[in-house]
Amino acid sequence: MIYPKPVSRIRLYRGQIFLAPLLALAPLLFMGRYAYLLDLFSLCGIYALIVGGLTLLMGFAGQISLGHAAFYALGAYCSAILSLKFGFPIWISALIAIIITGIFSLIMGYPLMRLKSHYLALATLCVGIIVYEAINRSEALTGGANGLFNIPAPTVAGYDLSQPIIRYYVIWGLVILMTIWLCNIFESGMGRGLLAIHSDESAARAFGVDVDRYKLAVFVGSGVLGALGGVLYTHLFSPAYLGPEEFNLMFSIKLVVMVVIGGLGSVWGGIAGAFILTTLHEVLSLVGETFHLVLISRIEPFLYGLILVLIMIFFPEGFIPGVKKGIARFWKKGTG
Repeated sequence: MIYPKPVSRIRLYRGQIFLAPLLALAPLLFMGRYAYLLDLFSLCGIYALIVGGLTLLMGFAGQISLGHAAFYALGAYCSAILSLKFGFPIWISALIAIIITGIFSLIMGYPLMRLKSHYLALATLCVGIIVYEAINRSEALTGGANGLFNIPAPTVAGYDLSQPIIRYYVIWGLVILMTIWLCNIFESGMGRGLLAIHSDESAARAFGVDVDRYKLAVFVGSGVLGALGGVLYTHLFSPAYLGPEEFNLMFSIKLVVMVVIGGLGSVWGGIAGAFILTTLHEVLSLVGETFHLVLISRIEPFLYGLILVLIMIFFPEGFIPGVKKGIARFWKKGTG
């Protein structure tokens, strides 16, 4: 494992410096007839937040999670229930929901982070299924399969933050802040410790890395980012209706595929993976509706599984890093 060398702040934040102006100007292209793309980009931003947490867990620390939709669901439902049924102000309910999810991930992470490889994957898979089934069966609280309706949207100075243009800037502003946080972790001593854990946990422990504390910290951090995505989804993106179908096992698999597409350990790769897979889902839905192909929705899980298997076989470091290496190799041959 090659550990990152310290870099200047300008180089560390070059991705944010390049991306922020593009994101700020993007709504000018998407207004009017392209307003649908603005909504799509907002949804990509929510998924990017969740994938950022999963990248922290899988890419930095090497811990597999197949139940990350549980944190997303807890953040969404806790905030929705507190604001809709108990009358909490939205900002308070959102904060409490994130804290509850953080405590849940702390409690679950203590035993889970002692497991390794496929045992950890199966355990997190069970956690995701348990949370999903709990939501489905708690009709009095969550609405069960019928979901919750008319969830309040936050306002600031009279402005409704669920309006497409406003929520776009709110969501992507938080994504930029998340990338700054992750880049700082990657360049810190903790980041080097996580890479050591990813490379060889026993060796990292022998060299004095507090393996248990680091693994638990990234598990809680990834859960908090998942909860933040859930809060944004329920109050900004889907205040009219919140149902359990968004938080099933297939969504957890999609999150893993997003991380793998972008490359494990790549902050920007995870965001790119969220864009690619979310756009693919929308394209498949559009094709199915246009040509009345019912089978499209049924083969979508198969496509995700196939994509994951092919990437793991042909691009073990991730699809985007693999393509970049291939292009570099081709360019070197062409110029050589």
